[in-house]
Amino acid sequence: RALKREAGRSRDPWKLTGIVTVSDNGGSSGRLRDELGGIPPGDLRNCLSALTLEDSALSDLLNYRFKGDGSLAGHSLGNLMLWALADLTGDWVRAIRQLSGVLVTVGRLFPSTVVPITLCAEDMDGRRYEGETEVGSCHPPLARLWMEPADAEPLPEAVLALLRADLVLLSPGSLYTSTISNLLLSELQEAVAISRAPVIYVANLMTEPGETSGLDLENHVAAIAAFGRVGISAVIANSAPLQPEMLARYREEGGEPISAFSSEVLGIPVHRFPLLDPEAPMARHHPDLLNQAIRETLTRL
Repeated sequence: RALKREAGRSRDPWKLTGIVTVSDNGGSSGRLRDELGGIPPGDLRNCLSALTLEDSALSDLLNYRFKGDGSLAGHSLGNLMLWALADLTGDWVRAIRQLSGVLVTVGRLFPSTVVPITLCAEDMDGRRYEGETEVGSCHPPLARLWMEPADAEPLPEAVLALLRADLVLLSPGSLYTSTISNLLLSELQEAVAISRAPVIYVANLMTEPGETSGLDLENHVAAIAAFGRVGISAVIANSAPLQPEMLARYREEGGEPISAFSSEVLGIPVHRFPLLDPEAPMARHHPDLLNQAIRETLTRL
């Protein structure tokens, strides 16, 4: 959402490509994966929704979830639409492109791979976690994080997009199950290195109970370096404090703000900006403020 304005302008638009992790095994996506096979569509649907040029009834339909207790309960209509298009065309890339055309989105989206993959982890006490849902409830920090099958091939279009990139953004998301899981495919790691494009990590606003409990900004950056094996050029972090009521609510659930107290972490420059959306009921990045932060960081780089 922060970059949509740059991609949608008529003069010198940015060419956006989103590479989306497909290791989800919970919720509607996990059920579709178990019952019908293929890759889980949920994260792809979320990114499609974010890139929709204008809000419309179609974008609302994309995020609609069926209610009740029947077999459709909990399923997202957008997930079903994506899976149906992939089944009809026999090609996930074509399915995403067709749905993008209907929704009128800016930018392109590619799954990191079309091979069904399982995210696995092991913590410092030797406990093993299998599947994204289990990894999301792990006891950090992790000793190991990997994908099975280990030789899963990334989508060629995703590799090519990285090789041609002028900038690689690691966007906010769950540290192990979203941000790093996309970097566990060795060919994607190599493509980032070969491209020599600057890599900017947009840090999360809060820790997540379980997955990142007790981890600070340095721990986040260290985990990306250790498991994702990409060199980060700069970190964008939030400097705005949470309202006391919101902070108390997060702390009750086990979450803490991820704060930057210095101008660098592990030798990487940290650029601090007020990024909180003051009107959001939860801690969320404001798209316009994040847009400005990315542009200013690029100028500094």
